[in-house]
Amino acid sequence: MEPPDELAAAEDVRWQSDGSLLVGLRQDAVYSWTPGTPEARLVVTLAGTTHGRAARYGNYSRLGGGSADGLVFAGDLFGVYRQQGDRINVLKANLEIVGDLDHHAGWTVAVGLARQPEPSRGPGDIWEPYVAWLFDTEGGVRGLLPTRDGGVALDSCYPAELSVTRFVADDLVLVIPGAEPGAFLYGTDGMLRATIDLRALSTSRPDCGPEQKPLLYEEEFRTAWLSRHRVIDEVAANGRGDIFFFVRHAGESWRASSAWAPTGAGRTTAGPYGDRGRPVAVEESVGVVGNTPTAVAFNLENLPSRELVELLDEAGSEGGLIVIDGDRAAQLVAAAKAQAAEKEGFEVPSSPISTRPPVSVCWDIVHARVDDLSRISTASCAVRSDLADARLRVDLSGDRAVLLVRGATRLASAGVTRPEAAEFFEARLRAGS
Repeated sequence: MEPPDELAAAEDVRWQSDGSLLVGLRQDAVYSWTPGTPEARLVVTLAGTTHGRAARYGNYSRLGGGSADGLVFAGDLFGVYRQQGDRINVLKANLEIVGDLDHHAGWTVAVGLARQPEPSRGPGDIWEPYVAWLFDTEGGVRGLLPTRDGGVALDSCYPAELSVTRFVADDLVLVIPGAEPGAFLYGTDGMLRATIDLRALSTSRPDCGPEQKPLLYEEEFRTAWLSRHRVIDEVAANGRGDIFFFVRHAGESWRASSAWAPTGAGRTTAGPYGDRGRPVAVEESVGVVGNTPTAVAFNLENLPSRELVELLDEAGSEGGLIVIDGDRAAQLVAAAKAQAAEKEGFEVPSSPISTRPPVSVCWDIVHARVDDLSRISTASCAVRSDLADARLRVDLSGDRAVLLVRGATRLASAGVTRPEAAEFFEARLRAGS
């Protein structure tokens, strides 16, 4: 699909009953766009309203959807909102971190953390004791999924956007907190109906914690961190009992190059895809900006021995990656490139930013049925992107799917970023026999 320019920063998408799309932007507003037309129409914005921080922040990256009973939307921070006619009502103002959102038949579900009011808060008791919330047709709210760690993991993993929730039937909602383990099927009566072991979908357990949260705000570290995990980026349901999980992972060329990362002098540790028997040249993340913490993995053979010893003596480790400051990273990258260039007999580029191998990001589509979640089938790498930080949003209308791919860094052109632009695709998504 060819969207108009005003949708370049699109973050989320939903079908409407007339075949048009609701599109939530990172900034500005929620728009309506009919594919094939050159213009989008503004539907709702908080700008100029009395909704405080949310109005000033101006983020519309979480869409629940729209229907006759109103449009439900949110940003990644500062509350969940419903537009009805000319009015915008807040459904839960203290839902400070919003991971994902869905709306169906008058019901709304949100994954996120709600900040405790100051008077009722104990030491270290920052969040209310739930990570998912259900809003009924009248706007009443109840906690749905209790947190198992006081919200620490969801707070820490927030920049990686791991939470997903969807209505998979008129009275059933699927909740995947992402940072906390498992997936849960609830009824709109608030009762737990089933649990899903995500290991059956070949996902990996996120390993981010409070010490990694500031690093995950850095684009380069976050991209490298995601490349080492298999995460559920999106879930779509067709209303006929079929559920489709879109499992994001690094493509084959990245897997082949990121099996090892040095963690100490004279030893290495196997990466997420198992022991390949040798260290392989790879720089998983370099951000040469002042003294910003940076995660780097190098081929042991490509570093001068003195540089390597100093690096391993000084560096801290974050989930198998060496973490050093940006200036030191630049020096090490330059030294490694100079040594490699001398061996190969070619001129050393002036930029200290190392190149990456051409790679891709893939999404497997895993299919299950609401009435039998134990039986699954998988279409491997059914969707692919050459964007390092690509993320996927999907919505279904019958078997007609709209796919929104968003990201900024092209892996095939290492060190080169493109202007922010979302890509829209239409596809048919059917359950196999």
